[in-house]
This record gives sequence, C-alpha cells and structure tokens, in this order.
Amino acid sequence: MSLARYQGYVSATLAKRIPGIIRNAATGYQGEAAAALDAVGNIVETDGILELDLANWPLPGWEELPALVDGKRVSEATFFDFEYWMYARMAQAVRFPETGSDPFRATKHRDLERHLQWADGALAHTSSLAAALALSLDANAHDLSQLSVAAARYEVGRGRLGTALARITRMNLIADNFGGEFVADLVLAILASEAGIETVLHVKRLPMFVSDTTITDVEALLAHPSSGTFMQRLHAAVEQGALRFAAHPFWSAPRFLDALPVAELGTGDGVLNILKGDLNYASIGIAAPSVTFRSRPKRRSARAAYCPPRRCSRCAQSSPTASAA
Repeated sequence: MSLARYQGYVSATLAKRIPGIIRNAATGYQGEAAAALDAVGNIVETDGILELDLANWPLPGWEELPALVDGKRVSEATFFDFEYWMYARMAQAVRFPETGSDPFRATKHRDLERHLQWADGALAHTSSLAAALALSLDANAHDLSQLSVAAARYEVGRGRLGTALARITRMNLIADNFGGEFVADLVLAILASEAGIETVLHVKRLPMFVSDTTITDVEALLAHPSSGTFMQRLHAAVEQGALRFAAHPFWSAPRFLDALPVAELGTGDGVLNILKGDLNYASIGIAAPSVTFRSRPKRRSARAAYCPPRRCSRCAQSSPTASAA
C-alpha cells in the first residue's frame, strides 16, 4: 500500500465518513449532548484545533494522547491519534464516563433480531470447530462505520489451522464488530466451549469505531428474550463457565501491541488467539496458535501519518510477529 493511496483514504474519510458518523450519533441526543457532538463535528469539518482533557477519563492507557494532539489541527495530527481523539470527545459529549451512554447503540442493535435468527440456522448447520472458525473469519466484514464494502479479499495460512485446532485447550477471540460478525464469533465460541476448550471473548469497555462490541452490548445480547437454540446454548455455555467475556482496558486504548497484556491471553502451545479488526482500511482476521514477542520496541519513537509496522490495538494485529506455525 502506497503512502499516497493511504493519504487519499484519510482525506476522503475526513471529508465524508467521519462527519457522517458524528451526525448520525447526534440524531439520538438533544440539548447539551447534541450541541457537544455538533462542536466535535465542526472541528473536523473546519480543520480545527484539537484539545483533549482526560482529567475524569475512566480507563487507563490514554495518558499520552493529550500531549500528542493538543494544539494541532486535524490535518496535522496522525490519523491514528485523531481517531482516538474523536471517539474520546464523542464519549465525553454524551457523558459516557458518567452515564454509560453509547452514541452508537441504535446503529449496532438495529438488526439484532435478524442476526439472532440467522445464528439459530448457522449453529444448526455448523458441526465442526473448523467450520465454525471459517464462519467467524468470513464474517469479518461488518464494520458499520464504513461507506463501502471491501473491493478484494486476501487469505494466507487458513489451511494450516486444521492441525492447530486439534491441540488447543484455550481459545481467545478478540472481537471486532457487534451484530452479524459477533454472533458468528459466538457460534464459534459455543462450539469451542462445548468441545471442552476454555473460551474467552475479549471486547471493549468504551463505545468506539461505531460498531465495535462493548461489554454493555454483550450484556444486552445475553438479556435478549430470544428463546432459539443459539441463545439456549449460549446461556448454557456461560452458566457452565466454559465461555466467558473479558474487557481489559487495553482493547479500548490508543496503544500498540507491544503493550499487549499477555497474561490476559495466556501462553503455551494450547492457546489459539483469534484477532479481528481493521488494518488501516482493510478488515483482517488472524488466527494464530500463539503470539510471540521477540523484542519490545519503543512506542511512538518514529510516528508516521499512518499506522506503523507494529500495528495498534485498533488494528488488532500482533506486534512485532505473530506465529502461525
């Protein structure tokens, strides 16, 4: 990917996609919250000055961001820093730290009933762990913040996962989008837990990137009145302790994966990590038996206008290497 192509993507995103995200969120609010969201949108559309006060921010991992954005115009900040600034300001605008209000909830949950009905059928027709893994990886295209679908598809190494599945004792799935993708992830989680594999789904603590799954989304899904087979088996797996959800602050923070809390995932040959997310503007789904770290590079030592090679928690790709053997 060339720098020029990426810069073109950033320019188009700032001109169209980001203002649309903010406007859509504002439709669910009135008064002070709506005005605060409009103010964020105005900064974006006028290439305004960025400021970020995190004095009352509820989660760790954000301490460095204000110094990286304060006083810069939108066009002067790296896109990585800008995006986290924007979602932090949107959360503050709707008073998420005080109330837990999610400006993207209506967007994420609008088709939940349909997704749950699909999950009943998918679970009935998915009998093997390999098929469930394929289902989960193939569902990695439900980013509701995007204006278009992927133009191309690339896969590497999927065929090598078959032997790995037979050896795993723990599966970590770092989730991305709520809705159709997340219920596909849950189909995989249900089959893995029923096979005796310790299964953990890692989600966010903050509403970010429009469709990213939060722990509040999980709670709402588990409280859904659906009585289908999918929901019955999901509840059974959770109640038995074979399937659980985790929301470490790292997954919601503007950090690179050199700061990954490895203890959250566990280590050893029996651990399978499935990392889902976006790599710049390309969706990715990675499954690897282990994530190894050969070195711990200095963070932000050479910041570019796009995500550096070691990737970030937003990108959900290993740093600096992912072992697929």
